[in-house]
Amino acid sequence: MNSLIGQKTESRYFNVEKEAIKDFAKAINEDNPLFLDENFAARNGYSSIVAPMTFPTTFRDKVPEWFENLDKSKLLHGQQKYRYKRRIVAGDQIKYIEKLKDIYEKEGKSSKLTFYVRERIGYDITDEEVFTEESTFIIREAK
Repeated sequence: MNSLIGQKTESRYFNVEKEAIKDFAKAINEDNPLFLDENFAARNGYSSIVAPMTFPTTFRDKVPEWFENLDKSKLLHGQQKYRYKRRIVAGDQIKYIEKLKDIYEKEGKSSKLTFYVRERIGYDITDEEVFTEESTFIIREAK
């Protein structure tokens, strides 16, 4: 299991489109004009509308093999954290790489829990880091 730690995906690319940002903002009931109004975003120093902080969850491509092999019937979503160097805006092309950062176990009240920590780092077209996302997935083992 620990031999999986450090496994990375190949670079993947996501083109950030205005309609995708607007649809995502509406889906999460976010009405901040930065996410919906180009003129408002421009008046606030952005080149286009801004993506909500959790927008990278929409960056989906081929599922990494380690995740594909998890028993989804025992899967819990533990936590998700984002750290930004700058905000994502419509028109960005984001290159991202996912890595399995850590795996560890804890004894829960009713079963053993295995934690999988995934890190996803996104870069812009100049290879400057834009964001880091860290997600924790938990597998409950039967006793």
